[in-house]
Amino acid sequence: MAETAAEQVARLLLLIPYLQRHPGIALDQAAANFGWSPEVVRADLEVAFLCGLPGGLPGDLIEVDMDLVDGEGLIYLSNAEVLSRPLRLSLDEAAGLIVALQAIREVAAASVHPVIDSLLAKLTGLAPEAAGRASVQVAAGDPAIRAQLQRAIGAAERVTLTYDGVARGKTSHPLVDPVRLELADGAAYLSAWSLERSDWRTYRLDRIVAVRPTGQTTTDHGRAPGSGAWLATLGQADSVRLLVHPTARWIAEYYPVSAQAERADGDCELTLPVADAGWLRWLLLRLGSAVEVLAPAEAGRPAAAEAARALAAYASAGLDRDRV
Repeated sequence: MAETAAEQVARLLLLIPYLQRHPGIALDQAAANFGWSPEVVRADLEVAFLCGLPGGLPGDLIEVDMDLVDGEGLIYLSNAEVLSRPLRLSLDEAAGLIVALQAIREVAAASVHPVIDSLLAKLTGLAPEAAGRASVQVAAGDPAIRAQLQRAIGAAERVTLTYDGVARGKTSHPLVDPVRLELADGAAYLSAWSLERSDWRTYRLDRIVAVRPTGQTTTDHGRAPGSGAWLATLGQADSVRLLVHPTARWIAEYYPVSAQAERADGDCELTLPVADAGWLRWLLLRLGSAVEVLAPAEAGRPAAAEAARALAAYASAGLDRDRV
């Protein structure tokens, strides 16, 4: 993948102050310290001696002895006092890193908490005003459940979950090979291979009620899809067009929407990709009269049938549905 000029500039803003403080450092050592290849560092040096103050005269530009770099593998850089300090984090960048580390800590194994806490302390020390600027809350479920899953992943052990499927309205007990815990949109998920489905599945941690070890070793199922793989699934899903009344317009901000059209009366037409019919049924039952299915008409029939059964149950029990 071709890099951008911005990526090279970011490297130079780190590299040049470092080389000023370490004259005569070996090319290989400088590259290793930054985690770059020697070829990348050499290419950056060729750009560095073309940079400097306005005017472009020899005394204005950064000086690099490229013959020494190529001959002995040593770097001497001078006339770059204008870049005496390395690139610093802005307040927003520091706050973003702090929030990201806090989110990672929610799902990380306890063994790596000291490393995360050390990084948080260093960031807070560098930018104390960023520490309280933002906070993060992750729907990460029960810490004991997370610990059990982390142990199972580390031991490559197959487990049985007790999973509350809100969309399907029932509790299931999938047998899975757990692979990793990950974060997406403020919630923590388990990525696992479902033995029943013979495919990869994700499970929200706050809906996993129990984890039962099986004593069986997991099988290699290849590489698990990335956390953004669900977007590809939605791209292939069927679409449903809904008429949403004002009290339910929040769903446009909470769920992926492929099209949105405002109406003069305050209602809104939304087109949503639906990969799971059970999820749509659950959503329609939750919203009730605040939403109507426009197309396809049959998409709303399972929810209507479920609602009719519930009303019939009220009636047979002699209950007034308007007071329940």
